[in-house]
Order: sequence, then C-alpha cells, then structure tokens
Amino acid sequence: FSDRIFISITQLSGKVGSLLLCNVEESIVDNSTTYNVRTLLGTGVASRCGGGDREVSIREVFVRRLAERIVIHTRKMHGVSETTILGGAEDGTGPIAPLLVGVGLKPGSSNLSVESFNVLVNAAMELYLDGWKMNHAGGMVGMEGPD
Repeated sequence: FSDRIFISITQLSGKVGSLLLCNVEESIVDNSTTYNVRTLLGTGVASRCGGGDREVSIREVFVRRLAERIVIHTRKMHGVSETTILGGAEDGTGPIAPLLVGVGLKPGSSNLSVESFNVLVNAAMELYLDGWKMNHAGGMVGMEGPD
C-alpha cells in the first residue's frame, strides 16, 4: 500500500489471521497521542477455543505497542525527542501512516509470556525497520545491478 504501513506476523503457515488497523492521532493542544485500534477482518479465535476475548485483546495490545514503537522511531527520524508531539497534518493524518497489521497467532496465544510478547513486537519492528531502510534508500538496498 502506498498510503499505509502493512506488516504481517503469523505462526499459521502463511495465513494472515486477523487484520487490524491502527490510526495514530496527536494533539498539540493537550500534548497527547491517541491510538485507535480496530479489527477489520476476523477475530483470530476459533469458536472451539476458550479465552477468545483475551486473545482479541492481546492482538490489539500487540498492534498498539508496535504503533508506539513506530511513532518513537518517526520522532527520532525527525530529530526530536521520543515524547515530542509532531502534530500531524490538518487533514487529520497522524505522525505515521495508518498501520495495517495481519496477526496470525496459534490458538492459545492468550497465555503468552511477557518475554514471548516482546519477542513478537521486536520481530515486527525489525520488519518495519528493514522496510523503512529500503524505502528511504531508494529501494535498491542489497540488490546488485547488471555488470
């Protein structure tokens, strides 16, 4: 997508799982950042599995945490502190493009440890940073030209 950040993290043999969207808004009036996360497709919870609400919540927290990390990265790239509000544009866009995340976790993911959760967030952030570097280097990073 040219107007969205898209990342997919899955443990389900290539299946996207649930598709969640996070819009980030900043207010220079009260110096706040708001993360609005909503599920667009699927819940990622099989009807036979218990703990469905908790699994949905884990996915939403995962997407929010990832968005927080991307916002911090964006602020650093603008040369400001991690807590500085960038404000966004008058059209309501935030400091980052809308974040679209495919999350496909194995059933029972509501029992994730804090360490496992952080490993997933770190892996997603690494994917984002790799894409960011390629995008800002002209898209030819690591590619060889004809001899």
